[in-house]
Amino acid sequence: MGKIYSENILGIDNPRVALVNIGEEEKKGSELVVESYRLLKSYPKINFIGNIEGRELFEGAADVVVCDGFVGNVILKSVEGLANFFFGEIKQILTSGILAKLSASGLRSSFTTMKKKFDYEEYGGAQLLGLNELVIISHGSSKSRAIKNAIKVAIEGLKTNLTSKINEEINNIN
Repeated sequence: MGKIYSENILGIDNPRVALVNIGEEEKKGSELVVESYRLLKSYPKINFIGNIEGRELFEGAADVVVCDGFVGNVILKSVEGLANFFFGEIKQILTSGILAKLSASGLRSSFTTMKKKFDYEEYGGAQLLGLNELVIISHGSSKSRAIKNAIKVAIEGLKTNLTSKINEEINNIN
């Protein structure tokens, strides 16, 4: 599903797929993770590159990262919290004195661009893959801007006929 999403929505040819785990070794991790590794490795239509650790998630090692919903939610919420903390610290440093404020004025557009990458409202929502119909899930604290962008995500999913493509791929698994 992540492969098809990456190809059709993100425009990535032959995306690299990795499994989140506590180490690179094939037999490491829970029973679920070890079995998931075996299944991903055995499916020839996926460019499976093996396990990936949490510290590698943002280094560009993989295009698609597979994990269970609990792990994915913990990662997502941790990243949101870290981003909020990080930008709060930067703001405090850059407003701490006249010299810092002058420096900050020259960097404002760069920080604004960077902050947008971490702002869930920029994306609005994500497609909940694996269902028979298009479903978009949004953050519980979404405001109007996030909902507007979630609608854009839904339109993109409909334009690319993503749900049907995923269903077709799943039905063709031997």
